[in-house]
Amino acid sequence: MNTTPNFFEFARQNGISTNAFERCFHQTKTIVDRIKNLYEVPPFSSDIDMIVYGSIAHNECVADSDIDWTLLVDGQADSRHFKMASDIRKKLKKEEFKDPGGSGMFGQVSFSHELIHNIGGQFDTNHNLSKRILLLLESKSISFQPSVSTSGTAYDRIVNGIINQYVEHDSGLNSNRKAIPRFLLNDIVRFWRTMCVDFAYKQKEQGGEKWALRNIKLRMSRKMLFVKGLLMCLSHYDLEQDKSYLCANLLDMVRLTPIELLFSLRDHFQLKGQPILDIIESYNEFLEKLNDSIGRKELEEMNMEEVYSLTSFMNLRDSADRLQEGLDQLFIKGNNVLSSLTHKYAIF
Repeated sequence: MNTTPNFFEFARQNGISTNAFERCFHQTKTIVDRIKNLYEVPPFSSDIDMIVYGSIAHNECVADSDIDWTLLVDGQADSRHFKMASDIRKKLKKEEFKDPGGSGMFGQVSFSHELIHNIGGQFDTNHNLSKRILLLLESKSISFQPSVSTSGTAYDRIVNGIINQYVEHDSGLNSNRKAIPRFLLNDIVRFWRTMCVDFAYKQKEQGGEKWALRNIKLRMSRKMLFVKGLLMCLSHYDLEQDKSYLCANLLDMVRLTPIELLFSLRDHFQLKGQPILDIIESYNEFLEKLNDSIGRKELEEMNMEEVYSLTSFMNLRDSADRLQEGLDQLFIKGNNVLSSLTHKYAIF
């Protein structure tokens, strides 16, 4: 949050506007500062962190953004944890922040054991999978404490624990050949498909309510989460068998937004600049629309049966199509290492 993303200047130099990105960046900083000011003396120890997800984690807050959060616990269970979560809810409501979405996944307490150890199997629910992968793809810790213990924060330890679990139990990484973290990749693919299935489920359960907004988000911001996950895994195709380096590098990537990570890897994969510029431009248009309170409300209220006759929706669909074409040029159609890896690991 202290420095602006380096792709801003790259886009400007090539005539691409980042106005919506920059507005969201500064709005996010303001919101994070407001959350930090909820407590003069926070009641948290190094075993507890408040974690935010979604637009606030990616510096993409718009005027009407939800605050999706959890109280993340890495320590002995204590009945006071739920009181702390209740206190956070009350303080956020008093500050007139929007409540988290109605999925039941946010606005409550999450414990490290389930997130780290229940990977796969009957105890790995959709909620547990989503919370775990979102910690890697779309999360930020709200640091209330001026300093932390030498063992790090709960957030640091849990994210490290999740990454280590994927790396240590990946049989391919124990071979004598170069290999990507396929155990992690499979769960990221599973998470992306879960989001797509959840979109269809909500369409049925909610009778098409807010379908247009959820559709555009799935094709833009949700899809870019998957892009980040693919890049985290595929970028290690040339890694010698050094698990400690792999874990440290994955941890660094957790802290980047999808577009920041894509931009940072353009030389690594020798990617052409135009598809990246197309992605930045189309995503800026998406953020610009969401930042317009009237336009966002219009999206929320659109009838699912009529959206394809509405110009505002079709303009966003055009933006989503251009983002998809940019991704296709990089991951599918491009004559580059990234497209070869995508076909080898992400499809078959």
